[in-house]
Amino acid sequence: MYKLLLATNDLAVVEAFSAVKWEALGFKQPRVVSTAEEALSSLRVNHADAVAIGLPKEQDDLLVEQLLEKNPMLPIMAVSTKPGVIESYAVELRRLLGRINADVSNDTFSTADLLKECRHEFFRALMDGRATSEEDVLRHLRLIRSKMDPTKPCVVAELEIPADNDFLRGRWQYGSDRLEVALRNIFGVEAHGLRILACVLPGDRIVLLGCPMLFREGPDEDASITGILSDHIRDSIEHVDEYMGIDLRIASIRVLPCLTALAHKD
Repeated sequence: MYKLLLATNDLAVVEAFSAVKWEALGFKQPRVVSTAEEALSSLRVNHADAVAIGLPKEQDDLLVEQLLEKNPMLPIMAVSTKPGVIESYAVELRRLLGRINADVSNDTFSTADLLKECRHEFFRALMDGRATSEEDVLRHLRLIRSKMDPTKPCVVAELEIPADNDFLRGRWQYGSDRLEVALRNIFGVEAHGLRILACVLPGDRIVLLGCPMLFREGPDEDASITGILSDHIRDSIEHVDEYMGIDLRIASIRVLPCLTALAHKD
């Protein structure tokens, strides 16, 4: 069974967690601490597969920043005062733990590789408009241990292949999935405080996202997030053309107020 550490000073959260039938969900009864310092001390001596955090902002920031440095692959689960909601969060967590701890003895994937793939799947869904709410985005970013800061402006660019280029219909025989892997390797980078990701959406739409990183200084005064992403795209396009023979161009680029603005709202 999985082991969960609960860090909260909210008695209502503690009571709600106590009401959950954890064994039926595949977890031992959570260990409870009330401060960020106690959580970090516990993690040094007790194994935990994930941590649930329900602390005031200052304590929350302290714990998340320390986890980013010391336990970057430890999933962070959201908390609630409603047992039913907690159970739904636990199911999400169990599903993720099952994936990143899967037996991949026939492959060379590490836990870090598997978690990275889970992050990419979420960001592809986010860019495709499949996130249902801001809360959904924030919860999943923590769960998959994304380094992106969802509160700061981010930039989205869409690339296009000229209509007279038959690359996808002709020379490229491996499909969009293989194209996406290649573009992720070329475009994916951390640059000037931005995390840049690439994905290929249905209809062979090539989309890039640049977002400031948690607890990092952003671009300096002489640089903008749009400029950083544009410069990176232009440099990377040359490599794409050289190594893959694809002629890419920037079709559009836009700045969003924050990452959660990508959530689809009915």
